[in-house]
Amino acid sequence: MSKNIAVSACEVIRNDHDGIKKLLQKYDIAGDAKEKENIVQELAAQLTEHSRVDETIIFPAAAQMSEDESLIEQLKEKGESVKLHLAQVQRLYADIDKEEFENKMKELRAAVNTLIEREEKDLIPCMNNKDYDLDSLGAEVAKLRAGESIEPIKLRKRA
Repeated sequence: MSKNIAVSACEVIRNDHDGIKKLLQKYDIAGDAKEKENIVQELAAQLTEHSRVDETIIFPAAAQMSEDESLIEQLKEKGESVKLHLAQVQRLYADIDKEEFENKMKELRAAVNTLIEREEKDLIPCMNNKDYDLDSLGAEVAKLRAGESIEPIKLRKRA
């Protein structure tokens, strides 16, 4: 059963990534400034939620499982870069039809793609660690997303 829960946590990450990529694709074909603004607002909400899950559950769990201590720090840095670029984009909503906004969107897209690539290449394999009891990890993500409080993540090695 724990393998299924661990996969569920990894599926949360993959599903978030898929949703974010789809929004970026929708943005590319959006017809007008209002449609783009709506997409960017939805993108901001998804990125913010993904970041919250990463910081609260995924990164702490991965830090306990990873032999590479720098991995989590690098992922946190990539996440902070996404937040910075997102804030810059959000400040320019009034100029959504201008070149500066498009340039900031390109920078945000690059930061998002870098984070997604790194999470899929390094984080997800780390999260599929059969040496740890991961029974509660997927459930904790669901609780967090439902607005319930959660305990700090403390994984136990399997006996």
